[in-house]
Amino acid sequence: MQLKSNRHFRRYVTSWFLGIVGFVVLIAGGAFYKTSEDYLLASFERDKLAQIISMSALIDADYHQKIKSRSSLNKQRAQHLAGVFEIAASSDEFQHDIFSLNYLSKKKQFKYAIDNRKAKKDTIVLSASGIELEIIKNKNGEVKLSRFGKQSDKLDINKQSTQLTFLLNKHNNQTFLYLNGRKLLELKNQKKLVALVDGALLDEKNNTKKIIFDLIKTKLTLSFSFVKQGNKLHHPGERFLTGLALHKKMLDVMTNDISADNYHVIDNQAENGFYVFSSIKNAASNSSGLLMMQVNNKTISQLKEQAFQAMLVNIGLLVAALMAAAIFFARKITEPVEQLNLAIARLIHNDFNFKLSAKKFGSFSFLANQFNLMLTRIQKSRNELVHLNKSYSRFVPHQLLKQLSHSGVSDITLGDSTERLMTIMFCDIRGFTSLSESMSPTANFKFINRYLSQIAPVINKHGGIIDKYLGDGIMALFPNGADEALQASIEMLEALKVYNKKLVQNKLPIIEVGIGLHSGKTMLGTVGTPSRMDATVISDSVNAAARVEALTKSFCTKILITEETKRQLSQLANYRIRYIASCQIQGKSKPVTLYEVFDNDPLSLQKEKLQNQATMIRAWKAYKNGDTETAVNMYQKLLEKNSNDKSLFALIERCQSGRL
Repeated sequence: MQLKSNRHFRRYVTSWFLGIVGFVVLIAGGAFYKTSEDYLLASFERDKLAQIISMSALIDADYHQKIKSRSSLNKQRAQHLAGVFEIAASSDEFQHDIFSLNYLSKKKQFKYAIDNRKAKKDTIVLSASGIELEIIKNKNGEVKLSRFGKQSDKLDINKQSTQLTFLLNKHNNQTFLYLNGRKLLELKNQKKLVALVDGALLDEKNNTKKIIFDLIKTKLTLSFSFVKQGNKLHHPGERFLTGLALHKKMLDVMTNDISADNYHVIDNQAENGFYVFSSIKNAASNSSGLLMMQVNNKTISQLKEQAFQAMLVNIGLLVAALMAAAIFFARKITEPVEQLNLAIARLIHNDFNFKLSAKKFGSFSFLANQFNLMLTRIQKSRNELVHLNKSYSRFVPHQLLKQLSHSGVSDITLGDSTERLMTIMFCDIRGFTSLSESMSPTANFKFINRYLSQIAPVINKHGGIIDKYLGDGIMALFPNGADEALQASIEMLEALKVYNKKLVQNKLPIIEVGIGLHSGKTMLGTVGTPSRMDATVISDSVNAAARVEALTKSFCTKILITEETKRQLSQLANYRIRYIASCQIQGKSKPVTLYEVFDNDPLSLQKEKLQNQATMIRAWKAYKNGDTETAVNMYQKLLEKNSNDKSLFALIERCQSGRL
């Protein structure tokens, strides 16, 4: 009954506290966020306005007014002014666009003087009716209008509010831009931005195109120009185009000399943000142009995010203060909950070596006792699970599974697969069937495991992955190249040579093996069911490697490799390799060329095999041309010189039987 009463009281205190905190945070947080955001934006606008006004006062208006084309630029002075713009544009943590304009009073137009902005990628600039659009192509080959926030919008033509509707339609991997049903722009889905404008090619070579569009009571001129990536978007003398609202305010500043203090313009086009500008005045205090700063919406969003973060910090401090007061007030009541919370946190971090003190729980001491009992049982279950996982892990091919997922076994699902270029090794004991018949089952397993303990470390040493133990055989994968596979094969034979000496001393039969290597693309993946799956390799390269290993017995060799493996060897001169034959193997439509690697042979035999190579190739060609007798005679002459070359016996026998 006491436990139930304390529990209800704790819930009441907690609910009351959370209600007060929530109400205070809601009221204070909302008001603070709005105030902080307004203050931060207003302060930022004032700073940018003060910056642009001070910069405009330093510009030589007489020189600036003479900048009407590229040829009119004084290179040194223009570079200096452009550099100042760049420094000012990055004067804080945000990036702004700063450029200057000259004013043509008769036409009431503004034209660019200095503008550092460059195209981030190949761009088509579309100018029409007081507005400018940038058309780019993204990685997927789709059109993007960088001045529009969406792919269709409406555009005012004149004071009568005649509207144009731009529609983007994608069909058959091509993108079209229509104007009132007329196809103006066509972009094909290719790497470079190449367009057809009203049927004419537009690219970096043919980069200017104009279209006169007839409307009721007016004509609209659409100008398309191509700007290559890294080039300037605007050059001196080009007309500055923008919306009617901004243009009117700019005219007011120029014609009526209205101060731009505390003034900014929200552009009516999405993604443009606002402009801050100041007039450029000559010695007679006459305005001849404008210095413009464009603050984009990304900057505004970042400022709002800063205001939001400041609000979160202050609200966090407020909540911390309220929580501290509540904790101090209800310490005696909430201490058991705190102790449990700390204990759970230690459990989360796999810390089980502790016990709760019943004294700190007061009347809730039974909770500490129950928790300690639970902790003891968890420790026992955890130790059993760790032991079980370690036991199971010995049956899991971790190296093979890492080829599928670097993050761990838990992320691998049924059907995961990958394609890799690998060298596959098959290794098998010669005459194991007859050996095993003379041994008991226990002796058989001990024999195989002692043998595997000699060669498995060599495979692991060279980055090999043992995919399967095939009784007395091994299938291994080498993802790091054919050299690692061949070096492992040679060292395996050396390890067996040492091991065989011990077997002879113990009066046991020695072990001889055959090793086959083949390289090719393999499909590595998981097969089975969700409840029982296995990692395996599926490829004709695996079958080919198995057939090559089987041929080591037929040709009386210890190591056979295919032409594909030989091509993958980066240190070919470091090995003793000779041509054996090109023969048909099961599972391959074309003959497979085989080479013997004889680095493990005695030096005298190695020398003879190297000297016999040219004759063996001629003998093989004679056999392939149908002259079996000549081929056999050539092999027999080589055999007379060195009767220890057992491969020659096999070649002669297979030539005479026609099985080569």
